[in-house]
Amino acid sequence: MGLPDFTRSRAVLIGTAKYRSANLPDLPSVAHNITALKARLTDPELSGFTNENCAEILNPKLPGQMLKRVRQAAKEAEELLLVYFAGHGLLDRDGELHLGVRDSHEEEPWTSVRFDALAGQILESPATSKIVILDCCYSGRALQHLHMSEDRLVERATAQLGIDGLYVVTSSAANKPSLAPADDEFTAFTGRLLKFIDAGLPGPQELLTMHALYTAVRQDMQRHRLPRPQQYSGNLAGEAALVRNRAYVPAAPAEPTDEPVSVPVDIRRARRPAFLAAHPRWRRAVGGGLALAVLGGTASASVAVAAAPCAAPAAIRMLVPLDTVEMFTDVADAYEYATRGAGFCQRVRVSVAGASRDDVARAFALSWRTPADASADDRRLLRRVGLPPDVWVADLTADMAAVQAALTGTADAGVRIPGDPTRWPIAESPIVLAEPGAPGGTPAARPAASWTSLVAGGDPRPPVAGIVRPDPDTTTVGRLVDVSLFPPGQSPAVARGRVQVPLDAAAVAAGQGIGVPDIAALLCAAPAGPERRSAVIVAEWQLVRHNLYRQDRGRCGGRAVPWNAWYPGDTRWLDYPMVQPQWSPATGARVRRTADDFTAWIRSPAGGRALADRGLRPRNSGPDTGLISRNGASANWYARQGYETDISDLERAAKSYQAARKPATVLVAVDGSGSMATTGGGRTRFDAALDGIAASVGAMGPRDRFGLFIFSTAIRGEITEIGGDAAKLTERARGYRPSGSTPLYLAVDHGVRKLRDDRASDDRHRVLVVLTDGDDTTGHALPRLDDDTIRVVIVNVGASGCPDPRLATLTREHGACVGVPSGSVDVQVAEQIERLWQKETT
Repeated sequence: MGLPDFTRSRAVLIGTAKYRSANLPDLPSVAHNITALKARLTDPELSGFTNENCAEILNPKLPGQMLKRVRQAAKEAEELLLVYFAGHGLLDRDGELHLGVRDSHEEEPWTSVRFDALAGQILESPATSKIVILDCCYSGRALQHLHMSEDRLVERATAQLGIDGLYVVTSSAANKPSLAPADDEFTAFTGRLLKFIDAGLPGPQELLTMHALYTAVRQDMQRHRLPRPQQYSGNLAGEAALVRNRAYVPAAPAEPTDEPVSVPVDIRRARRPAFLAAHPRWRRAVGGGLALAVLGGTASASVAVAAAPCAAPAAIRMLVPLDTVEMFTDVADAYEYATRGAGFCQRVRVSVAGASRDDVARAFALSWRTPADASADDRRLLRRVGLPPDVWVADLTADMAAVQAALTGTADAGVRIPGDPTRWPIAESPIVLAEPGAPGGTPAARPAASWTSLVAGGDPRPPVAGIVRPDPDTTTVGRLVDVSLFPPGQSPAVARGRVQVPLDAAAVAAGQGIGVPDIAALLCAAPAGPERRSAVIVAEWQLVRHNLYRQDRGRCGGRAVPWNAWYPGDTRWLDYPMVQPQWSPATGARVRRTADDFTAWIRSPAGGRALADRGLRPRNSGPDTGLISRNGASANWYARQGYETDISDLERAAKSYQAARKPATVLVAVDGSGSMATTGGGRTRFDAALDGIAASVGAMGPRDRFGLFIFSTAIRGEITEIGGDAAKLTERARGYRPSGSTPLYLAVDHGVRKLRDDRASDDRHRVLVVLTDGDDTTGHALPRLDDDTIRVVIVNVGASGCPDPRLATLTREHGACVGVPSGSVDVQVAEQIERLWQKETT
């Protein structure tokens, strides 16, 4: 893969270095980032962009300036689109990422660029390859809009992608700040990116691929204990290159492929060159967004250049659960370091990717193939999960065994899962209750009788306001704890009163919000006081890693507290099975040997120590690995009886949860004004909205209720109710033809009144979702929600954030007001509504 055709490619470099808000300090290094990066990209000896094709936007004042320029470049790009942003990253109260502009204010999210709006512009581009680089605080949250995991926005866009696909690099994780050293010319992340572009990487590669640059930057930041960047690579996008390699050395004869890889017995004692021991001391200054830092003390030594060129490393792909990507990336880094050759040449590259349990099961059922008659959903799914894995790690043997059984019963399956399920697990981690401890204190571990006694208020019980459970519809931790919370023989009434009601109340009090919970962010949240503290149900390794790394610079924004662990006697555990899928046709011999060596190392004492150092309990090490007992976990807990949770347990618990969970009434109001007749992608906005609604109805529970009405001044009375069976409401609504103007406030008032009328029926969540692309044209009074349990979600089509201040105020405490790209209305609407169905609390 060579450099792109720069005449058919576009780059947009955006940097906000100056801010009007007193709470957002200026970032002089961001301006230097933009200037330096453009100089590299327009250097004909290094890259190939022209000044016209490489746009520079410094200190945009308003969100529209940024979005308009990106939209123009996205439309023009045919081969490659590069979008870079540096500046303050801001989080709104729902945890959504916003990018700061000059006039941004932290308390006014509509003054900044909501990232999902920018993502929509990027994903709609016809460019074959798309590269996104974000250098801002909390930039890892962008992956939920560009990553192929749970977010439906990307599903439609990935259908357009060619072999190169989408590549995303973020300067930090979802819950971490980034650093801009006050005395440095560049930010910490971009400075290292420029360093390796300028120096190159010694070896036989004539071009610097995005993956090679990312690996070098990540290792350098990890050595200096800085926030580690994150990446997502769709298909082969990581092999795309923007610049030539200035340290290119013609390739030496290839190493014999049959030579075994030698692995040091103890990777922690492997000697490293002196330059790797340099760790500059960083001190974070006070400030939000992209954190300012002061460089002090030790200066890092220059990096020695290898005397001999390095051969290309053998590459394998590892597929893991979504919430474990960072952890297993650390394990893979340890293996890559342990197997380095002479001159510290990298001999193995392990690419770690994450996917949801359901996506993985479906991808294996398809054998990672797209036959001519494959459905559009299956084609999108395979693009979402990426290339087939050489090594697969799940978090439950029961789930992996179910995939094995399904493939065994499929005659033409192109893949098999080999082996005995009892021999798959490599490590364990019990489900525990994390209770916030005293700041600066030592975390402790203690036993409890059962999960039900903890949730229902038995004795002993942690002194917390409530207990937050991850969503059992979307997380394995939530599924597993439900096996204990809903034991056989428990009546729905008891389950509802003793278990589900307290969990619902705790989720509301903790502001858990909607969507898949961010456990790392929940653990990082600083408790405001004893009366407001919530405990969190987590995997033990998540608690251990938090306690271990909470003092690291940049983690949790400097406000982390330790967490204690409670161990109910009936707790279940994750067991992390690992296999090498057998593909037909078979993978190459070198890849198989590399995967064999990696698997053998994982199961060796050295691999066990690497797992234990990341908070897991390796199967080959016994009950006490030392590290976990020093960071809030119990040294004496150990699963001695083998794995005990099977599919029947999980299915029983899921049925009990559905019977006990609080039902919901979701009422959807669709804008029927003339502007909704605007077409895009062969459909009107109105039809796209109905498509999204129809796609979400399948997530309803048996006791949930659904209603639909259309609003427009062209309708008599300006409101028309669509009646009938919930599954058929959208089809009945398709007979309407959008016209007239937008009685938006009337629609909100009407929907709230209908939900209030439903209040007396039973205890329900009540949500109004309003889909619109226009401003209110009637001046109708908005309802008051100050003392109401009703939530209102406003979805603005083709807008960034919430353009209406009155609606932003209305929904600030009782809902949400979000913008969605006009080209992805259906997938965004489906996502918004599905989140409401899937959560116990909305």
